[in-house]
Amino acid sequence: MKIFSITFLVAAITMSSSLWAHSFGHGEVSADEILYIAQKSAKMLTFKDQGMSVGKIDNSWNTIGTGAFKIVEQSDLGFIVKATNDEKNQTLYFEINPNGLVKDVKDASSFSNNHGHNH
Repeated sequence: MKIFSITFLVAAITMSSSLWAHSFGHGEVSADEILYIAQKSAKMLTFKDQGMSVGKIDNSWNTIGTGAFKIVEQSDLGFIVKATNDEKNQTLYFEINPNGLVKDVKDASSFSNNHGHNH
């Protein structure tokens, strides 16, 4: 029984992590899904540094609605979503691949310096 419990736990963890990485299945995702992914990522970053350039962000990002998120660039490499937090006067850029995986989140100054043009 103990072996079964351990096997079940390992399987559950493995499946949940793969679902998190591909929350919308395989293949390209829609623009609405990209905006949802960016908003969900912002909320996650209020709890913990997820290894993104921006680090852990202010709790006020939990209350930011979907209207504050917009796709500003789309290419074969993925999407760039701009999110604005008017309360903190802060702008973040989410780099998301075509499959919906968040590659990085940067603040406005870091993004502009590395991206080559402004949005």
